[in-house]
Amino acid sequence: MMNGLRKISKRIQVAWQCPSNIALVKYWGKRDFQLPENPSLSFSLKNSVTETSVEIIPGGSGKVDFLFDGRESVFAQRVETFIDRLSVEAGWMRKVDFRMDSKNTFPHSAGIASSASAFGSLALCLADLDSMFSKGETDLYARASSWARMGSGSACRSVFGGFAIWGKTNLFELAGDEQAIPLNGPIHPVFKGLKDAVLLVSSGEKEISSSKGHQLMETNLFKRSRIAQAHEHLYGLYLTLLTGDKQAFLEIAEAEALSLHAMMMTSNPPFILLKPNSLEIIQRIKLFRERTKIPLGFTIDAGPNIHLLYFQENKTEVQTFIEGELLSLCEDRRWIDDGMGDGPVKIS
Repeated sequence: MMNGLRKISKRIQVAWQCPSNIALVKYWGKRDFQLPENPSLSFSLKNSVTETSVEIIPGGSGKVDFLFDGRESVFAQRVETFIDRLSVEAGWMRKVDFRMDSKNTFPHSAGIASSASAFGSLALCLADLDSMFSKGETDLYARASSWARMGSGSACRSVFGGFAIWGKTNLFELAGDEQAIPLNGPIHPVFKGLKDAVLLVSSGEKEISSSKGHQLMETNLFKRSRIAQAHEHLYGLYLTLLTGDKQAFLEIAEAEALSLHAMMMTSNPPFILLKPNSLEIIQRIKLFRERTKIPLGFTIDAGPNIHLLYFQENKTEVQTFIEGELLSLCEDRRWIDDGMGDGPVKIS
């Protein structure tokens, strides 16, 4: 039996729910296979999650039957490639067939990293099964984080609740490129009430995929400066998490978001993912902050949609602001009310 594999003699099904996450310190640029050029820091969301169930059928050969929302999906090809990669480490995957069902609690085109929650939940299911059949004790979440990374880089952070760090940094001895780690230090309690209002500017297909954007970072003239900046911002952001400095927290988050898009605009060829309404929303957020002195800010992933960051104690005022001044700039007046989450949950 390969790799200490115990015999699999019956069908077994497991299911996990895993959140998406939003990066505050972004990673942009990869090396080797799915390893980050710089460390990143994110927090897991509460409401935007993927639920995945995996059934294994003994006597198979690694065949994958994958459904999303009960239908066949083009995502199935990525899942097959993912399983093939993992089977090098987990030999039992070559001796079973898979039936997988997956669904999101949020729209696929909502500007939230659906691949992070999708591969996070899938990796948790597979790591859970692996713990049943492979000899030796392993940390299920560490294994799931390492495996999730092979499907989607940011997915490795989704298997932890609260804040998570991915990538080597002198700030944390245990932080590495192979998997993320949870940030379990003395985080200031104010951040338990961190909220994320996802303002959906556009659900259309992006001009350039994130994968292509990562590739273009290789020849970007500002690559070294950007990597140094990410390390600096990680130090600064961690300090705000310890002290509860909301203003500095929001300033760094905004600088990171704009730096990410600056890298896109200075790529060769350059590309722009922000839309006119994205910029207008940013301006209105700044004006509202100046006028009210309420601590709120923004971050942006690799797309046009704006993540409005604020705190629980200001929920009434901020949501009134969203409905009164920002929804007219959103596609079909859509937005998602989300915030800090506790991480994955095993369903069965």
